Amino acid sequence: MVEILGQSYAITVGSDIQRDGMYLEVEDAAKAVLAEVFYSDRDNRMTFTGYRADLPLPLVEWLIFHAKERLTPASEGGG
Repeated sequence: MVEILGQSYAITVGSDIQRDGMYLEVEDAAKAVLAEVFYSDRDNRMTFTGYRADLPLPLVEWLIFHAKERLTPASEGGG
Protein backbone atom coordinates (compact mmCIF):
# COMPACT_ATOMS: atom_id res chain seq x y z
CA MET A 1 0.00 0.00 0.00
CA VAL A 2 1.06 3.54 -0.70
CA GLU A 3 -0.64 6.75 0.31
CA ILE A 4 -0.64 9.69 -2.09
CA LEU A 5 -2.59 12.90 -1.53
CA GLY A 6 -4.54 11.26 1.28
CA GLN A 7 -5.66 8.27 -0.79
CA SER A 8 -4.42 4.70 -0.31
CA TYR A 9 -3.47 2.58 -3.30
CA ALA A 10 -2.54 -1.08 -3.59
CA ILE A 11 0.51 -1.92 -5.66
CA THR A 12 1.01 -5.20 -7.49
CA VAL A 13 4.20 -6.41 -9.15
CA GLY A 14 3.88 -9.41 -11.41
CA SER A 15 5.02 -11.23 -14.50
CA ASP A 16 3.05 -11.82 -17.65
CA ILE A 17 4.11 -14.89 -19.61
CA GLN A 18 1.90 -14.12 -22.63
CA ARG A 19 3.32 -10.61 -23.05
CA ASP A 20 6.82 -11.77 -21.97
CA GLY A 21 7.57 -9.22 -19.30
CA MET A 22 6.86 -7.75 -15.88
CA TYR A 23 4.37 -5.15 -14.69
CA LEU A 24 3.68 -2.79 -11.83
CA GLU A 25 0.05 -1.80 -11.41
CA VAL A 26 -1.87 0.39 -9.01
CA GLU A 27 -5.40 -0.20 -7.68
CA ASP A 28 -7.77 2.07 -5.79
CA ALA A 29 -9.64 1.14 -2.59
CA ALA A 30 -12.38 -0.53 -4.67
CA LYS A 31 -9.72 -2.82 -6.23
CA ALA A 32 -10.12 -1.23 -9.67
CA VAL A 33 -6.85 -1.16 -11.63
CA LEU A 34 -6.05 2.48 -12.38
CA ALA A 35 -2.76 2.23 -14.25
CA GLU A 36 0.05 -0.11 -15.25
CA VAL A 37 3.66 0.15 -16.29
CA PHE A 38 4.83 -2.85 -18.32
CA TYR A 39 8.43 -3.82 -19.10
CA SER A 40 8.81 -6.07 -22.14
CA ASP A 41 11.62 -8.62 -22.13
CA ARG A 42 11.14 -8.98 -25.91
CA ASP A 43 12.19 -5.46 -26.86
CA ASN A 44 13.36 -3.97 -23.52
CA ARG A 45 10.71 -1.24 -23.72
CA MET A 46 8.61 0.15 -20.93
CA THR A 47 5.04 1.36 -21.51
CA PHE A 48 2.49 3.19 -19.36
CA THR A 49 -1.24 2.54 -19.60
CA GLY A 50 -3.77 4.61 -17.67
CA TYR A 51 -7.19 3.02 -17.30
CA ARG A 52 -8.88 6.10 -15.84
CA ALA A 53 -8.93 9.74 -16.86
CA ASP A 54 -7.61 12.40 -14.52
CA LEU A 55 -5.18 10.28 -12.51
CA PRO A 56 -3.33 12.38 -9.92
CA LEU A 57 0.07 13.35 -11.32
CA PRO A 58 1.92 12.41 -8.09
CA LEU A 59 0.46 8.90 -8.41
CA VAL A 60 1.60 8.59 -12.03
CA GLU A 61 5.05 9.92 -11.14
CA TRP A 62 5.32 7.49 -8.21
CA LEU A 63 4.30 4.57 -10.41
CA ILE A 64 6.77 5.39 -13.18
CA PHE A 65 9.66 6.01 -10.76
CA HIS A 66 9.14 2.72 -8.95
CA ALA A 67 8.54 0.77 -12.16
CA LYS A 68 11.92 1.95 -13.49
CA GLU A 69 13.57 0.78 -10.29
CA ARG A 70 11.78 -2.57 -9.97
CA LEU A 71 11.16 -3.76 -13.52
CA THR A 72 14.24 -2.92 -15.57
CA PRO A 73 17.36 -5.07 -15.43
CA ALA A 74 20.18 -3.76 -13.24
CA SER A 75 22.32 -3.13 -16.33
CA GLU A 76 19.76 -0.55 -17.49
CA GLY A 77 19.80 1.41 -14.24
CA GLY A 78 16.96 -0.45 -12.55
CA GLY A 79 16.40 -3.07 -9.97
